[in-house]
Amino acid sequence: MAAELLTKHDSSVESYLEHCLSLGRQFPEPASVKLILSSQPVKGGQGIGVLDVVVTTAKQCYTSGVALLKPQRDERSTAIAAGTLEAGHHTPRQHVHYTWRFEGISRSVTHDVFHAHPYYNSEQQSQRYVEAVEGSYVTPSRLTERQALLFKDAADYANQSYFRLLSAMGPEVDRRMHQMYPTSGWSVPKTAERLGGKARKIRREVARYVLPIAQKTTYYHTLSELQLLRLFRASQMENFSDEARYIIGAMVASIAAQDPTILQELQKPLPAFTLSKSAYIKEGKDKFDAFLNGSDSVMLPLSSEVRQNLAIAVCNVLGEPRLSTEEALARLLDPGINLLIADVYDVGMLDPLTSALRQASPTFLTKLSHTADSQRQRHRMTAGATPTIERSFDGSANYITPMIIRESEELRGLYDEMMQNVYGNVNRCLEAGMLADKALTLLPNAHALRVVESGDLFDWLHRWKLRLCYLSQEEIFFISVEQARQMLAVLPEAEKTFRSPCGIRKVAGVSPRCPEGDRFCGKPVFNMALEQYSGGRLI
Repeated sequence: MAAELLTKHDSSVESYLEHCLSLGRQFPEPASVKLILSSQPVKGGQGIGVLDVVVTTAKQCYTSGVALLKPQRDERSTAIAAGTLEAGHHTPRQHVHYTWRFEGISRSVTHDVFHAHPYYNSEQQSQRYVEAVEGSYVTPSRLTERQALLFKDAADYANQSYFRLLSAMGPEVDRRMHQMYPTSGWSVPKTAERLGGKARKIRREVARYVLPIAQKTTYYHTLSELQLLRLFRASQMENFSDEARYIIGAMVASIAAQDPTILQELQKPLPAFTLSKSAYIKEGKDKFDAFLNGSDSVMLPLSSEVRQNLAIAVCNVLGEPRLSTEEALARLLDPGINLLIADVYDVGMLDPLTSALRQASPTFLTKLSHTADSQRQRHRMTAGATPTIERSFDGSANYITPMIIRESEELRGLYDEMMQNVYGNVNRCLEAGMLADKALTLLPNAHALRVVESGDLFDWLHRWKLRLCYLSQEEIFFISVEQARQMLAVLPEAEKTFRSPCGIRKVAGVSPRCPEGDRFCGKPVFNMALEQYSGGRLI
């Protein structure tokens, strides 16, 4: 297959690619990887491959006039391609992009590999909007017969628990929905139907906490050539499972079937390595939680000069050195003055004034569930340092409980019983000799992760604008409230800015206040102060 396409390349790369592809045969149902889009020349361009794009764009740097996109297969072009690759001059490899459709891929490998870097785009089937299919989970490769049976029993139990929880939550969710939305709305058939759909979504959102991270998902995934080369190069790292290696091999092979020149770009993967195994996972968790002191997210100390630094940046870009700190920060942060703060396209990134927000970079220690971390990952510019799943598990049940369950004695008892059984099943698999990277895919979506996350204030503001909305995922919402309140204590001038989208739009005079249309949450959040947000959310 791929070996027939490889030319002029290290045989070890050929062998490794074939190994990756062969891993698919180890799975009862390997993921489907289909290439559906790839960059093409606007006109003509027959026979143009990724290598031709690389060489043409590289030549443009030192060509007077225009370097035309055309086949570039001569000896000099080959030397340019190889030389830029080896020297790390990789920007020519960001011009070509590919889009795949992944089906039957685990949420575990999605979180650990394909969404664990900044340079991708995904549109993924949501467990909030789509009810899980019982039995739809990835069974790991290379299990013994007994291990496979234990894994199946454990995954089936978690799937069945999901449907039990869906049913059990019905009355409590309905009660809260009637509290949250005006009584008059329920008497209108179309509105009642919409709210009923929202109630079903809420039940799915909460019930998914018991599903295993091995549960399957489907999504469209887009990468540049450069990022695909990086994935291939990194695929021996310990957080890359057999499933990840197979999928990466299939991604490369799907391109090679139409453009064999991609194979000449592959570099030998870095040698396999394993980080030292820590015997202090529990101690590390306890130390992290001591920093949190009961909170979900705590900001590390920020420079006392942050307000002054932002003001200096504002004065500089405006050419107005006589502005006071207060005046400068108002120009930057008040949506009534800086209307770009309210823009849903975030064109402020192109505005010198609004870009001054990048001169402050808060860092937070955050504890959240695996499923909420999958949401957090999508904000790729507030990146997190997240331990591998093996370094988050010390053998004990350590999980997040959603608000609706936490505040209901009956639901809490049922949920805790389910979680104890789920974690007990994981430990039974480990005791049966199953490798940790396979057994731990049975951990629930609720499993607690501890993350150190950082970003500049422009990107935090983008994240908070989206996640302070009452429609956002529950955990991320409450974490965002905590983070914004801590930042507001440092930067009180942002009182009109660290708000929900509707709150910002009200200050900016943008209509309608809620940008979500008929998905409006039913609460006048635009009239609330930040400190009122948590108490007003019931679902």
